[in-house]
Amino acid sequence: MKRFISLCVAAALILPVHAGAQVFNHLSLGIGGGTDALGLQLAAPLGSHVDVIAGYGLGLGIINIGAGSFSIPEQPGSASSTNVNVPLKLGFGMNDGRLLFNIYPGKGGFHFTVGAYMGSSHFVNAKLTGMPAVYNTAGIEVDDYLVKATNGELNLALCANGIGSHAFAVKPYVGIGYGRAISNKAVSFCVDLGAQYQGKPGVWAKGEGLTGRIQEVQITEKQLSEIGKLTDDYGKYMAFWPTLTFHLFVKLF
Repeated sequence: MKRFISLCVAAALILPVHAGAQVFNHLSLGIGGGTDALGLQLAAPLGSHVDVIAGYGLGLGIINIGAGSFSIPEQPGSASSTNVNVPLKLGFGMNDGRLLFNIYPGKGGFHFTVGAYMGSSHFVNAKLTGMPAVYNTAGIEVDDYLVKATNGELNLALCANGIGSHAFAVKPYVGIGYGRAISNKAVSFCVDLGAQYQGKPGVWAKGEGLTGRIQEVQITEKQLSEIGKLTDDYGKYMAFWPTLTFHLFVKLF
């Protein structure tokens, strides 16, 4: 997929130059949202068949829904401890930039889109509530860090790196859509459907080191057996994140 997207982006950049078309002679501002969270974008033409779109998206924890219960040991780090079920809530956790190219094969609004989402590896925020009080102090030991709950609440994140790293994820995107970000009209509307390649996700949380340093650490089935079930059973279905978006663009000039 990485090679395919690279070829498409190269073609998108070369096509308008080869055609001798004007580039960046218009600019549109777009707002919208979808399964890639809320987004703000700027779009400019690269000739008559390609638009380049750069933007930023933020999940804001929206769609904070209950997702059943999660089984944890009553005493952290004890394999023989009795398990208890605590409520689990999920919400969008994206926080990333986007660089996308809309490629129009004809004069209409139908287009192919290639590009990437870049930035934070977080894509779903999770919260465990009603944790046993011992998790507020003892916490979950991960290497030299302790992951603690606060007032019985433990914040986790589903993260995926794509072809990047945990510190800076790069998630290639391929899709199709209808509508033009740069239109002859003052206002235009676009709908897009595609998928981001994420790779297998993991569960991360903020841990406190012996010196008081706070750092994100990955929680595996070694610390919580239920984590392994979650990433193994459902992780393979999350390797490609379905992306359905709706955007309204206003032409600035």
